[in-house]
Amino acid sequence: MTLRRVAVLAASLTASLIAVGAPAAGATGGEIGGRGDQYHLTNGWQGRTDVAFAYGRDRDVLYVGDWNGDRVDTLAVRRGATYHFTNRLTGGEADRVVTYGRAGDTVLMGDWDGDGVDTPAVRRGATYHFKNSLSGGDADRVATYGRRGDVVIVGDWNGDGRDTLGVRRGSVYHLKNSVSGGDADSVVSYGRQRDQVIVGDWDGNRRDTLGIRRGNVFHIKNSISGGDADRVMSYGRDTDAVLVGDWNGNRTDTIGLRTQRAGQVEQPPAQGGLTAYDERMFRLVNEERVAAGVAPMRLWPGLRTGALSHSQWMGRTGSFEHATTDTIRSDARAVGCTAAAENIFWGTRGYVDDPDAAVDAYMNSPGHRANILNPNHRYFAAGTAQADNGNVYNTQRFASSCS
Repeated sequence: MTLRRVAVLAASLTASLIAVGAPAAGATGGEIGGRGDQYHLTNGWQGRTDVAFAYGRDRDVLYVGDWNGDRVDTLAVRRGATYHFTNRLTGGEADRVVTYGRAGDTVLMGDWDGDGVDTPAVRRGATYHFKNSLSGGDADRVATYGRRGDVVIVGDWNGDGRDTLGVRRGSVYHLKNSVSGGDADSVVSYGRQRDQVIVGDWDGNRRDTLGIRRGNVFHIKNSISGGDADRVMSYGRDTDAVLVGDWNGNRTDTIGLRTQRAGQVEQPPAQGGLTAYDERMFRLVNEERVAAGVAPMRLWPGLRTGALSHSQWMGRTGSFEHATTDTIRSDARAVGCTAAAENIFWGTRGYVDDPDAAVDAYMNSPGHRANILNPNHRYFAAGTAQADNGNVYNTQRFASSCS
């Protein structure tokens, strides 16, 4: 007889997630640190490499940006005052070469005028010389902000399509929504003073927010606020330099690494019988609803993407905890749904062929049962993953509406 153990947690979405029952420079708009001509890029949050290529030289000064307005971020290398821009995530010759500023300048990259193209700004002390084209010549705008010794980050903090500046002082961030001097428009504390900060639009809502890197673990926040991270991912080694960009044009930023190790694209794990597991679970929960006099739910396949991603994360990290409210909502919103609740479950390898037992465990828990039988939960999908140690992780996602 196979020894089986099970744990379950249920959550509902109200104003917050309620449990029932139980960067370095370069990731912030500036120069990429580190060494190496090998780049490993990930297009999601599974901690695997989706794009790998070699570019430039081992000691090149490096930047990330969208140089041609196609919504895909690519690389630029700087040698002295000359910039070599490429519009492809491959090796080969640069697509554009430009000389700008002085060889010793501190340079930031951003979309300063909202035209969809990233261009340079030269920082000299607390004064910034902004250029709105990839060309030489005088700056298009000059502004003073903050103090000479400030750590500066770049992002679109209010979703208006224009990048502006932020100042980091310890774990406090002073963010400005215009290219101008004066007081910050928002001030937020996040993380720890020694954290490596990164900036990106992690959920596709067109606003840049903060993330932090501790070792090789990335903690991502989808709002400009303190509190717990919305996503956590392990990727690469703590000695790798970090890049942030939208590598596939889907309007969400993800992580990349600069390293001296050749990269290899990693295929997503095969689902095998787990797809059938989730299909049967859908039938089983609807049988429970019908038996209780509740209308069956509709399967909404898009909800499975977020559910499966969360189960894979639990299996990979050995964690057993809910996704955050923001993550559940953003996953649902991305597939046209309004999120309502989440159930999660784990069991030992004896559950891998037995979704009936998992549903029995859910139905024997008041919180999970309430989510499954809630008549306002009209759409459903489940995602199940098996970890390397054989344990089975299941996430159920419920939505009140989908279109």
